[in-house]
Amino acid sequence: MKYKLKDIATIKYGKNQKKVVSEDGTIPIYGTGGLMAYATEALYDKPSVLIGRKGTISKIRYVTHPFWTVDTLFYTIINENIVRPRFLYYLMTQVDLLQFNEGTTIPSLRIETLNRFEFDIPTLKEQDEILSKLEPIAEKIELNTMINDNLAA
Repeated sequence: MKYKLKDIATIKYGKNQKKVVSEDGTIPIYGTGGLMAYATEALYDKPSVLIGRKGTISKIRYVTHPFWTVDTLFYTIINENIVRPRFLYYLMTQVDLLQFNEGTTIPSLRIETLNRFEFDIPTLKEQDEILSKLEPIAEKIELNTMINDNLAA
């Protein structure tokens, strides 16, 4: 069935991290470039797809732990009655976000633009079957990347 992104996820703005950043923090603070620091509290604590708002807009991330995002990075509240969060992540990685760039000097995306994206979403059972095939491959790639990084170091 076809769904617009706005029907399967609510896109939220990140917030300024100054009040929560701490050397004693354990909650990751993400920006479009990746991990920036750690916070004492989470902005959101459920699985989420992170989408760049300004800067590195083409790198989609998926998190399952509590986190904080700064204002250059969107996070999503996913309607899990329609789509598995990890499945949405895989769908979003297939979109060339740079073609939707709305910035003049710094790559930028707007919620209104993202909300119009349309996806063909299979049933939850079909998503689970697809994920059961994709996840072992993704885990193997991640493990190999870590091994290669260790060898390079």
